[in-house]
Amino acid sequence: GASLAAAPSTAAAATPSVGRDSAVAPEYTPEAAAAAWDGAAEWFVWNDFALGPAAEEEVRRAHSLWKRPAIAVYTRRSLAVDLTALPLRPAERMAVAADIAPEYSLLEVPAPAAGSAISAAGFKPSFKPLGLSELPLATGQLVAIDAEFIAVSEEVTRRGKRGANVVVKPARLALARVSCVRGQGPHHGEAFVDSYIAQAEPVVDYLTRFSGLRPGDLDPSVSPHHITTMKAAYLKLRQLVDAGCVFVGHGLKKDFEMINMRVPPEQVLDTVELFWAPGKRRISLRFLAFHMCEIHMSNRLHDTHDSIEDARTALQIYDKYVELRAQGQAVLDAAIDELYRVGREMSWEVPDAPDRR
Repeated sequence: GASLAAAPSTAAAATPSVGRDSAVAPEYTPEAAAAAWDGAAEWFVWNDFALGPAAEEEVRRAHSLWKRPAIAVYTRRSLAVDLTALPLRPAERMAVAADIAPEYSLLEVPAPAAGSAISAAGFKPSFKPLGLSELPLATGQLVAIDAEFIAVSEEVTRRGKRGANVVVKPARLALARVSCVRGQGPHHGEAFVDSYIAQAEPVVDYLTRFSGLRPGDLDPSVSPHHITTMKAAYLKLRQLVDAGCVFVGHGLKKDFEMINMRVPPEQVLDTVELFWAPGKRRISLRFLAFHMCEIHMSNRLHDTHDSIEDARTALQIYDKYVELRAQGQAVLDAAIDELYRVGREMSWEVPDAPDRR
């Protein structure tokens, strides 16, 4: 739906969210908005990529026929002072302990149909939950993570003035699978979370090439996987964040944005950034695995993804980074320069794995 907001110059700002059936008038295009704004407008309406001025009477006209405000936020100018010196009470951390309900616990695989866990009977776990000896999780403990997404709405496009399709509304994605792998300890590299998420909305595209998921994988009546709810998967991740775990992965910024979870920057080790040279391209997980670790990712060779394999591979790449960094910054910089040189020579393509027969 569209949203309305006051300009910063107003004494009070409100952001009522308009219902999904609302429509932005055709004149609210970037070009028209720029031409129409005389600098005096105090309210604006935006809907995805469309932005334009709005009359105050329209903003305040809220009724149940098609426009229902969902959120109203007000600010008071007299309180607009520097608050950085004020002590803030930290949010309460979730406990990682055995008294958490089984469907949210990191310690066990819930029984089929117990609570929020809705896996079909007979599923074979692809992971080993944490043991009591692994708790409490230490601050800074490494956890490799990867997530896969599916589309629950299709992309909306329109024909632009030059004949090219313009995206009016991007496809809406939803978390479909998340995997966490131990980053240290005697079970290094072993998954302890591998949750397939039952969807509350119809799936319009499994994005199999990117997610590795297929029809039936998220259906608890036929899926061979551990099916759970979004709430259960989210709370498991929340426990790891609150425990101070450090997440290792590839392209984690986007993953956490899609999951709608804020993770402090100091708790993220992204292999995209670790082996990136400023001003140059960011390198794919597959090529990093091939060049830095001599790994041919079996899933990527078939244009599919597997979140456990991707998480493990990111962990191995990070271990290589730690090894190089221990030898000095000069050694690490030289390795990154060599990575880019080889990548350019190979056009960033990974050769097929050698035949092991």
